[in-house]
Amino acid sequence: MNEADFQALALLLEGCGLGFSLADAKGRAMVSNRHHRPAAAPRASQLTLSDGRRIVLSQRSGAESDTRFKLLAEHSLDLIVAVDADLAVCYASPATERLLGCAPRELNGHTLAELFVPEDRAAFIARHFTKSAQRGQGPDLFRVLRHDGSTMWVEARVASLPPGNGLGDYLVTLRDADQRKRAEEALGQANAELSALASTDALTSLPNRRQFDATLQKEWYRALRDGAPLGLMMIDVDRFKQLNDLFGHQTGDGFLARVGRIIRDNVRRAGDMAARYGGEEFAVVLPGTGASGALEMAEHIRRAVAAADFSAVVEGGYPLSVSIGVAASVPLAGAGAAALVHNADAALYQAKRNGRNRVEILQ
Repeated sequence: MNEADFQALALLLEGCGLGFSLADAKGRAMVSNRHHRPAAAPRASQLTLSDGRRIVLSQRSGAESDTRFKLLAEHSLDLIVAVDADLAVCYASPATERLLGCAPRELNGHTLAELFVPEDRAAFIARHFTKSAQRGQGPDLFRVLRHDGSTMWVEARVASLPPGNGLGDYLVTLRDADQRKRAEEALGQANAELSALASTDALTSLPNRRQFDATLQKEWYRALRDGAPLGLMMIDVDRFKQLNDLFGHQTGDGFLARVGRIIRDNVRRAGDMAARYGGEEFAVVLPGTGASGALEMAEHIRRAVAAADFSAVVEGGYPLSVSIGVAASVPLAGAGAAALVHNADAALYQAKRNGRNRVEILQ
């Protein structure tokens, strides 16, 4: 138990009319509530923890405690449940109606675990009732079953009660957390969308240069570790400046988007990644692929672009081709992914010099 847990327990016990204090090994007070009595007072009990800290519990008169607890429980928006050591429900507050859609008496004969959806029961028990449970760690949101069969998220808090308190062994507070959960999910979705935007090229919807660099670096080290080959293609649209001058930049963007889709549709193997490298240039990372496999895939993409119908971009279509430079190697310690990019770039320029619309690899 950390100090936050003790603070929560102190507040819960105060509502039950129970005094609570925590002292360190030297007897110095650390946490207490306003009902605390000295350990020597009647109706007080003391527990020494393994680290020397001492918990002191003192109880007010039975009638006063019952009145205070009733006022707290019956006016609380949170569902307060007292359970015995077997987690059988001994008491449920009126908030049962609001949270679960049933009367408190309908929980008689049921266990605390039955309030939760089957998929969450084990996690809830492990979080709060096992010896290995680490208070303050792990999820504290769980789904409960409502009377109509629907579910809702609740925030669960559990505190142990002292012997002879007349309620049970544990006091459990369940707070409506549907709004919190929806906010967390909306935030998670927003973060995922922002992450996708940061790594995606807006024109082609392919991964952008930033994502390409990260993926290539990751695959380089993976190939170095496994002693596996790594292939790379650098792809450039031929005579793109001429096309832009002829049709304008907006139409040029349409051609680039179409070429990006052709490359993406022809890179189907799991683990391969096509990206927009910049301008009219694209790149494809090919994990586990040697020179022959990379050349074969490059030739397949070259032919697909040459045979593509661009009439949706410009009326009557327009012939378009790409030049592709290929590099492949088994990474060596001391080298880096930049060497692979350099070799693929050099092969691409060689394809340009040799007439374009072709695939080249440095020998």
